[in-house]
Amino acid sequence: MIQSNKLSLSALAKWILVALITGFVFGWVRYWIGYYILLQGIVAGLLISSIVKKVAVEQQQSLVDFRFKMAIALFFFFMIGQAVGFGTAQPVFDPLGWVGRVWNGDTSESVFGIFSTGGVAHQTFSEGLSGGFWLFLSLFDLAFMFFFILISLPTKIVKN
Repeated sequence: MIQSNKLSLSALAKWILVALITGFVFGWVRYWIGYYILLQGIVAGLLISSIVKKVAVEQQQSLVDFRFKMAIALFFFFMIGQAVGFGTAQPVFDPLGWVGRVWNGDTSESVFGIFSTGGVAHQTFSEGLSGGFWLFLSLFDLAFMFFFILISLPTKIVKN
């Protein structure tokens, strides 16, 4: 297997497609089923980098050389895919409108991590989250996702 030191456009397009499709699926599921804080970010981050490593068979050196930039790009395209997933899950395509409605408290998002705790936490958040606390937990989850994309991309080429 020949390793290329240059990043090919076709390889980059495949990696972007992986992030977009993963984001789309996660956005659609998140809108309809709900959100499990930290679990979504960790699973999405590991899934994206795992699939990218599998389709980057001949571009491993590029992944190593551009690891941080790749993590940023994959994260960015995941977010675009997730917004499209939010939008297509709604009766009318309006992904940013939904985020705005949750931020303003006009609607809420189900959060399974809190619901599964039971007791007082379950009662407090039984109608979902919105506003600043929702934004904080979403950003916290996204930080974990970026971290897991970054640490799971290869740091060196392992030769068999």
